[in-house]
Amino acid sequence: MINYPIELSEQILNNVKLGQDTKALRRELFYVRVSKLNSYLYNDDLKKRFWINIYNAYFLLLKNEAKIKKKTFDVKRIKVGNNRISLNDIEYRIVKNKGLKNYWGIANLFDPSFIKEIAVEKADQISISQLDKYNG
Repeated sequence: MINYPIELSEQILNNVKLGQDTKALRRELFYVRVSKLNSYLYNDDLKKRFWINIYNAYFLLLKNEAKIKKKTFDVKRIKVGNNRISLNDIEYRIVKNKGLKNYWGIANLFDPSFIKEIAVEKADQISISQLDKYNG
């Protein structure tokens, strides 16, 4: 069975690496339903694979558009499931799952439900090292 979101994320990343157009693929990513993402990305390994591909693809896109600045990571330019997120959202709130709870371990009430639904349950060092692998 083909995993649609994984295939889409890999296509976007490959097209970016090859310097090919990604507009249609990114539009497709924007219109995918969150419920569809959840049904295909049903475990942490699949979630990590998807989000690492998306993170690295958008990092390369942004790097090609302009010089990367610290605030570039906070700009919500990534469109997924009719939501806008930033590179920092993917890294800290989805893959590392650090933004979902505050210092006392209480859930952050201001996080959009979208982030809570698609976040990785348990981060690992291997996944974290795959983020920013094109940053150098």
